[in-house]
Amino acid sequence: MKVIDVMSSNVITVTKETSILEVMKKMKEENVGFIVISEDEEAIGVITDRDIVLSLSKEIQTTTQIQKIMKKYVITIKSDTFVSEASDLMGYMQVRRLVVVDDNNKIVGVLSVTDLLKHQLTEEYALETMIEISYNYPTKSLNPDEIFKTNAYII
Repeated sequence: MKVIDVMSSNVITVTKETSILEVMKKMKEENVGFIVISEDEEAIGVITDRDIVLSLSKEIQTTTQIQKIMKKYVITIKSDTFVSEASDLMGYMQVRRLVVVDDNNKIVGVLSVTDLLKHQLTEEYALETMIEISYNYPTKSLNPDEIFKTNAYII
């Protein structure tokens, strides 16, 4: 099974100039905890609800642009990658979501552990990934050279 078969194609995006408050409103409106920051349809950052809470605890104002607190590294994966490889990458990189891109690095979806849980054929991958993330230790013996064989890129 490939990433395109299980990913969410409804990707919520904002620009880097969007205020933290507007991002919070969008998260509530869309009922999501993860937003991709994009420029020209390419991912340039990501932000989670947890990232926002942590930034506000450091006295960052809600009027601050999201680019000040977004994670500037984005782990992307191509939609034709096998789900098993995407799951391995999530566990290795200790992330619950991957931004899915096409051959031109344009955003086409997001693959989350929740997406993996929704499909009977991929729920085992979701459980393995969550165990790796929960224990903060990848169980698979991926090495950095193998990561780039999975059509994954860290921007």
